[in-house]
Amino acid sequence: MTFTEAITKYQTDGDRAVFAMIRDAMNYDFLRSPTRMQFDKSELYVAFRCLRLIRGKLATIKYTLSEYGLNTVTDSPEYIFAEFTATWRSYTREEITVDNFPEYADQMRRYYGDRFPQMRNAYLRIIGKLPSVWSILQGRVVDEHWTAIESALEFALSRVDCSRSEREIIRYINLATRTEYFRNQVDGLRRVRREGRKAYVSPRYLGATYAIFGNASGRTDTLTPRLRQLIDRITTIIEEDMRNGRVDEYSVDLNGGYRIKNRYIASRLGVHEASLSRALGPIRSVKH
Repeated sequence: MTFTEAITKYQTDGDRAVFAMIRDAMNYDFLRSPTRMQFDKSELYVAFRCLRLIRGKLATIKYTLSEYGLNTVTDSPEYIFAEFTATWRSYTREEITVDNFPEYADQMRRYYGDRFPQMRNAYLRIIGKLPSVWSILQGRVVDEHWTAIESALEFALSRVDCSRSEREIIRYINLATRTEYFRNQVDGLRRVRREGRKAYVSPRYLGATYAIFGNASGRTDTLTPRLRQLIDRITTIIEEDMRNGRVDEYSVDLNGGYRIKNRYIASRLGVHEASLSRALGPIRSVKH
């Protein structure tokens, strides 16, 4: 099914396959595109513009990498692959490239032994057979903002004239999506989807306890001193953010209440997201 056909099905039957096409296309590694900005699929042009809407959030990925002790250069698959091939070249005087790597794979497996899987995985990431760390983190950022992007896309896709040329269709969708996305941001409404339900809500602060526990009682008198201290630190962060209007890093539930995001709170606390999730797990899951 072509992109235009998918749009037509959405307009006539409510079929949402077109949204899945765009969401999947947002996983494409545009930085390593062999054709630069020339694509054979229309949804890739729309996906690229959708990523541009959240480019500020995507820019924070490099800081997330550093939290895990990774570097955007030295931990890239290209750098790792080049390190292995340089060692091989000094040993055999043979030049290994991405194109001829399969021809030498067996020899290199015997030479590198337990280290070979690292080189093979770097090769697979370069050719797109395995996701890079960067693309995994990008997917997480997109997931966090997909609801807002999807809402803007609904506005555009329901109005575009599918009798127009492909270029005109793409141009209209990109412009209308951008306009609607920023209009929703200005209006202050957020489209929330939880457990099969969705609604547009006006965000509001219902207190730090609600931000952490939601509708749960939030009792902390039975917690260990260490967990109570953690809750106190999170409460301080929340109250400071609300005073300063720093609300973009919080999700919103169907009641319109701000809820914490593990990744953001973990970064403020200076801990890993997984560690925070384990600590809060016994109280209540706050992973949205």
